[in-house]
Amino acid sequence: PSHWLMKKVQQSILAPAIVEARVIPNGVDLNIFHRADRKEARKMLGISQDAKMLIFTASGIRKNPWKDYKMIRSAIALSAERLKSKQIIFIALGENAPPERIGRAKILFIPYQKDPKIVAKYYQAADVYIHAARADTFPNTILEALACGTPVVATAVGGIPEQVQDGVTGLLVPKGDIEAMTKAIIILLTNDEFIQKLRYNAIEDAKRRFDLNHQAEEYLRWYKEIISYGG
Repeated sequence: PSHWLMKKVQQSILAPAIVEARVIPNGVDLNIFHRADRKEARKMLGISQDAKMLIFTASGIRKNPWKDYKMIRSAIALSAERLKSKQIIFIALGENAPPERIGRAKILFIPYQKDPKIVAKYYQAADVYIHAARADTFPNTILEALACGTPVVATAVGGIPEQVQDGVTGLLVPKGDIEAMTKAIIILLTNDEFIQKLRYNAIEDAKRRFDLNHQAEEYLRWYKEIISYGG
């Protein structure tokens, strides 16, 4: 699904068997993951309209070996401390646990949601999507957030730099760099003009590159080419 992953394949024992290779990015259903009224989304979810809302989505967030919850937690705490005038709520979507308070920030754990429409509501309600990983491939959660017009702050590992255009649809930070993530969060939460620009860019980029229909069409086009070779 990414140029990064394709490079890994070409460096592996699979390389001699490759006849032809091409990258077809994963897509998401834009009928579900799209921009919506933030106030209505928060009203539905019971989230304060006045708070700055951040979100991260993963399975078993706190103990997931590939994600870096400790990094996110620390960056949230620092951001809340430096933004004393702002209420910060962090939604950890993908784990059932009691609420937690770290400094001036509140963490709400939300169990895994099977209904993608509910997941989309959380993205639509958020100001920023945060994704910290020790290692990753091409996470769909980032694509879903972008499609909903939610700017992303993410660690630049795996295929993530192909998903997030740094300074255009979100901000990339080095793996494990808590200070860099903190600064990125603060930039987005204090610069309304910049974040509005990123929201617009994220939606347009998702339509251009990450539409599930485009992904299906590209696969069908390639399959037809393969079949024609055999004829």
